Amino acid sequence: MSQDLLQYFEKRLSTHKTKLSKKTGFVTISRQTGCNGSSIALKLARHLSNDTKWKHINKEILKESAKKLDLKASRISHLYDAERLTHADEILTAFSNRYYKSDKRLKNTISKVVKHFAREGNIIIVGRAAVGITSKIDGGLHIRLTAPLEWRINSLRKREGFEDVDIKKFIGKHDKKKANMIKRFCNVEFNEIPFDVVINCAKFDEDQIVKIIINAMQLKVII
Repeated sequence: MSQDLLQYFEKRLSTHKTKLSKKTGFVTISRQTGCNGSSIALKLARHLSNDTKWKHINKEILKESAKKLDLKASRISHLYDAERLTHADEILTAFSNRYYKSDKRLKNTISKVVKHFAREGNIIIVGRAAVGITSKIDGGLHIRLTAPLEWRINSLRKREGFEDVDIKKFIGKHDKKKANMIKRFCNVEFNEIPFDVVINCAKFDEDQIVKIIINAMQLKVII
């Protein structure tokens, strides 16, 4: 009887260890301005959540980082602002003496939050330099969404809030912001990032892109 009980607990412990050591996958989506990464991430999460719950995040990273530093998310958003990257004085004055945290600490905290989400698994991280921050974490699939400029201009023109906007200028500004974000957090130029899959959004609709990503995840045994 005692031997049977011992074998039972050994089996349970072995199963428990297997569950703890099992790797969980994650996806990062980097996109050119005008390629709707958030919509694709939402559809992907829904497709993947049949057996296991998947979620997608974007601005939640800022909120979680701010929570850890006891700040409002708006107080750390300057790290993603290309126009402020080389203006230390603006960064310093963005905080009162009571709430100021060093730029290095902010970067480290955001990086830790991104890595935490990636290691937790079953997550799709949109933007936020996640492709660079998580590059050394196993189990990831790194997607790049791209499209010709004219296609992206037309894509944004269909969205609300762009009626009176110089869309071409808007795209140039935000593409630069995304590239600077990578350099800011990862100390590498954007063209040095080794994406796993680059998808031309002008050639595939969102549902097709989701299928491509799922196929890539299966090939990499992430799911």
